[in-house]
Amino acid sequence: MFHRPPRWRFIDEPLAADPLQALERDTYLLKEVASGKRGATARLWENPQCLVVTRKETRFPGFSEAREQLPNEGWPVIVRESGGTTVPHHPGILNFSLIFPQYPDIHFDLDTVYMALCEPIRLALKTLNLDAEYGETKGSYCDGRYNLNVRGLKITGTAQKIMVSPPNDKGIKQAVLAQAMLMVDADAAGGTHWVNRFYELAGNDRRFDPDVSTSIKDLWDDSDSDTDITLMMRDLLQQAFIQLTR
Repeated sequence: MFHRPPRWRFIDEPLAADPLQALERDTYLLKEVASGKRGATARLWENPQCLVVTRKETRFPGFSEAREQLPNEGWPVIVRESGGTTVPHHPGILNFSLIFPQYPDIHFDLDTVYMALCEPIRLALKTLNLDAEYGETKGSYCDGRYNLNVRGLKITGTAQKIMVSPPNDKGIKQAVLAQAMLMVDADAAGGTHWVNRFYELAGNDRRFDPDVSTSIKDLWDDSDSDTDITLMMRDLLQQAFIQLTR
């Protein structure tokens, strides 16, 4: 899949100032790719601390109260258009997005896209002697078949979105946005606590297990060094991506 587009562009963005704008940028890039104004693009980005909830979850009976209260506790609430469940964002959680066109004669299925999305992450983790495997992680928030798990614990969650293309002269049928969230320098159990806190305040009984997720910081043997783990993972991800698209 990485060799079908004639060229990939890699965007390495600094920590966002506005989490909603950072989230909406993926949709903006998706629209550009769908219309033929932009080619295949990979994006690496980070958000300030917030909870990202789904449109469906805004219909919880206590959503308004949760959205009003959580900023007072340090976790502003923003809404995304894709499905799944609430997820935490904060510095040290890397978001990795692939946005690319699909053509009638060159079409990649859902599984192929997920595997392409995860492969740079798997290669980067392998550099740290961390072996990641695909699979559901029972009890985790935003669970799915294409989680990446290390030692049985979730380290990456994934999602996809498809946009039908408007009429264009490049023959583009649709554009795909594939997103991965990688916990690097993160308190995975603490993040789950805040997801559960949202559900509690919003009046929903669903809860997730804080003990089924982890982070690179908690797994990497040299994580007690002075290394900036997040910066290191940014570099390793970009190197892995370049290797795959070369």
